[in-house]
Amino acid sequence: MNVFSKLLVTAGLVAVLGFTQAAQARVQIIDVCYDFSCKTLQQVVLSAEEWRSVIGWFYPAASTAAEERERLRQAVGWLEVVIGRHTPTHRDKGLNLEKNPEFPGQLDCIDESLNITQYMNLFQEQGHMRRHRVVDRAYRKAGFDAHWAGQIEEIETGERFVIDSWFQDNGMLPYISPSTDWFDVTDLRILSFGIQD
Repeated sequence: MNVFSKLLVTAGLVAVLGFTQAAQARVQIIDVCYDFSCKTLQQVVLSAEEWRSVIGWFYPAASTAAEERERLRQAVGWLEVVIGRHTPTHRDKGLNLEKNPEFPGQLDCIDESLNITQYMNLFQEQGHMRRHRVVDRAYRKAGFDAHWAGQIEEIETGERFVIDSWFQDNGMLPYISPSTDWFDVTDLRILSFGIQD
């Protein structure tokens, strides 16, 4: 068997194992924070089918760390949609600043960062993230602006990245940035709008 044939067989086995793992998805119980600073903590039970639709974003396995981060964005965005079917978080609007929202289900950056960190811990514990590990939430403060975000570390390089969905409405893809850029509060484009090139 030549090298090319071996690579094809290996790639095929990886794909089959990945799809098998996604096919064996089981019911998930997730605690979801909302209503500012986790004032409401609701336990959500996701069916095996719902969870399979979320972890399916990771298969076949990403071939690079950058590709895995993009798949993580997709999985987190979709998981927010799925969670929103069970909670009032489907109403969540990005860039919220009010402390007394008009409706239940609004998330501030504390809620968002706690939820995303929990989601990523589940992905990591179940072996869906292979090129990153979950680390402590990121925190920055500039004047009156204080902000939290989920954070991962690329295993090979040690570079850290924030995963931040506060800037977007529920179910939209979260903002991902190198942590060093996110901590640079002189970049008002990132500080205020979370715009990503």
